[in-house]
Amino acid sequence: MMNFLVKYFLVFFLCIAFSSVSNAQKSVSLNPQQISALAYLDSVGKVDSSIYWPNIKPKLFIQNIRKNIISPTFIYAGSNTNFCGYAALSYSCISTYPLRYTKFIIELYKNGKADFRKVHFNPSDKVKQATGQLKFKGELDINHADQMWYMSLADNFKGYINWLSLTYGPGKENVLWPSTNFAKFNRMLRRICDYKVDAVGSDLIRPIFSDITAFLNQKLAENHQVFLFLNNAILHKSNHNKVKFRFPTHYVVLFSITESAGMTNLTYWDYGFKTLLQLPTETFKDILFGVTWCNKKAEE
Repeated sequence: MMNFLVKYFLVFFLCIAFSSVSNAQKSVSLNPQQISALAYLDSVGKVDSSIYWPNIKPKLFIQNIRKNIISPTFIYAGSNTNFCGYAALSYSCISTYPLRYTKFIIELYKNGKADFRKVHFNPSDKVKQATGQLKFKGELDINHADQMWYMSLADNFKGYINWLSLTYGPGKENVLWPSTNFAKFNRMLRRICDYKVDAVGSDLIRPIFSDITAFLNQKLAENHQVFLFLNNAILHKSNHNKVKFRFPTHYVVLFSITESAGMTNLTYWDYGFKTLLQLPTETFKDILFGVTWCNKKAEE
């Protein structure tokens, strides 16, 4: 009975979600890259089951790609996973290069391997078998293109934090195997997105700014995309005055920042939504471990 109810609600949610995407396509103004990406996806049409990715459902795969092209804001890392860094990368990459992303993900599905710029992806058999079978991750359960993309990124890019868990196994999406340290995140931005990337900060020591709000606003005014590397133990808690764990784990895309009377107001993207958050300025400084700012080297 429980399995039936779970399946029922998943189907119900799927219908609502993709109905919303269809309506969004009609009402949202799409840029030329998005239009080209959708035209390419339409030219692909239906796809057959993949011999390389046996547990990916073709219909869910194509629907997921279409949703990402139209509404990259809704890209979601999944519940209780360590895919946060890949989701932040994906939000930026798919927003900026929807056509390149679409061609790549289709080729990877059909051939089991593909190149994104100069990065060659050929995920392990364990990754290919597991993709499409991740469960209890919220909407990620039905986002089979996102599962493929995140798992492939995690299998390809490694940092020192992954040394104790280099090979995928069941459940490793929740622990160290896909974790993304600061240097690895910036390296992925350079290689996948071909951005000019500058950064300050680290995994353990917080950067020091004379005026962090002015610094971040300057980068935003210069049309940089700005990522913040934060201690997530407090970011999503109601009590912003207690920082228990002093390690950064989370990446967000910054849209705006203001400061007044000792309080900082942030507007940022993470977990598939744009969020407005107010917290004490001293707390913001305490949870901020890294700032990355970047922009495109050239138009496509």
